[in-house]
Amino acid sequence: MKFGLGKKSICLWRIQGTLAALLFCFLSGAVAVLLPIAGITICIVVITIYLLYFFWYTPRLFQTAYVSLEDGRLTWKIGLLFTVKTSLRLESILTATISHTPLQSALGLCTLSVRPVGAPIKLRQLAEKDARTLMQWIEEAADD
Repeated sequence: MKFGLGKKSICLWRIQGTLAALLFCFLSGAVAVLLPIAGITICIVVITIYLLYFFWYTPRLFQTAYVSLEDGRLTWKIGLLFTVKTSLRLESILTATISHTPLQSALGLCTLSVRPVGAPIKLRQLAEKDARTLMQWIEEAADD
């Protein structure tokens, strides 16, 4: 079974990207006071990167990221330029918890944290319903 990220993930990423772009535009404005050409150049670069992030990167990241549960393995893949793919056997997962940041709660998203024998892994921006389904399957696998 394959799950995509929550539909509001794009909105969350865009909010985070907008906040970062505002910070960098503010800093480039401070540089522009001392070095006008350098400040304007930095601002143009920041705005270009922001627009690419907003209109190109986040929609494609949403389309390519997924969580799947097949053949007793939990697989998480995310990334477009730098891809991370993690696969765990359900038997190796010790605990699973669901958490929310305030912004995630407002958008109906959550983070499923699974703790295998090694370091914990966080599956972010999942729809709460999907996270609860995955958590239930993990618990059922632990009972077997």
